[in-house]
Amino acid sequence: MDLQIEIQDETRPRALYHLTDSELVSTFREAENMLAQYGCTRTHTAAVLGLSPITLKAYSQGVATVSHRRIPVSTLDRIRDLAVDAYWTAAAHPYRCEIGGDKGAHLTPVYTAHDRTGLVRNRHPHPIRMQEVADKMGGSVRVTWAIFPSVTVPPLDAAATLRSRWRIGAWQLGDQFEFIGRDDVDAVLCEIADCDRYSLWNFSTEYRPWQQQVTTSQVERLEAAIADIERGDEIQPWESAVQRAMADLEDL
Repeated sequence: MDLQIEIQDETRPRALYHLTDSELVSTFREAENMLAQYGCTRTHTAAVLGLSPITLKAYSQGVATVSHRRIPVSTLDRIRDLAVDAYWTAAAHPYRCEIGGDKGAHLTPVYTAHDRTGLVRNRHPHPIRMQEVADKMGGSVRVTWAIFPSVTVPPLDAAATLRSRWRIGAWQLGDQFEFIGRDDVDAVLCEIADCDRYSLWNFSTEYRPWQQQVTTSQVERLEAAIADIERGDEIQPWESAVQRAMADLEDL
């Protein structure tokens, strides 16, 4: 199946959501600082990433310095993942206690993120965090422990629902592209979100300081593209409900 997808080229205006070289450095430094705050040194981070500490130092240097190196997208995504994982782990620590443990211990529901096969991949007292983890694997969230049997996974508000739909859609699009042998899923997602590759990560995170809230139209465009692929069609130009209604009025 030959899918024709229009990808942004150099002649088109710059993406609405993008990071400048200086912002890339600042983003990297923020991630490193968060890791350091939770006890992860640059040496340890470099080992996890399979890089040298000198390389990480070069990424943190100002863009005007001779020692600066532009960080690759995959590396920046990975270090942001490590940083938010450290944040959520630390946030859960006060609640990691056994029933009958220390006096004054917190008792709170524990939610688990399951992948598409049902395997438990993570657990946390914050359901939104588990929703993020599960969405990226095509899975679901469940309550595995609660002092009250009536506790269920709380419903998402409107903004969180859009973020969840975006993550699920991104996973579905990647799954479809893998099936048909394409590897440019990120380029398509950037086209839909009107962002550059460095900014794409922000649309999927539940870490609020780095979060970019997706819009209804972005989510609808993504879901329409997935529907086109599932039907075996090319991805069609997208029109919002308002645009379609206006077009119908013009035809009258």
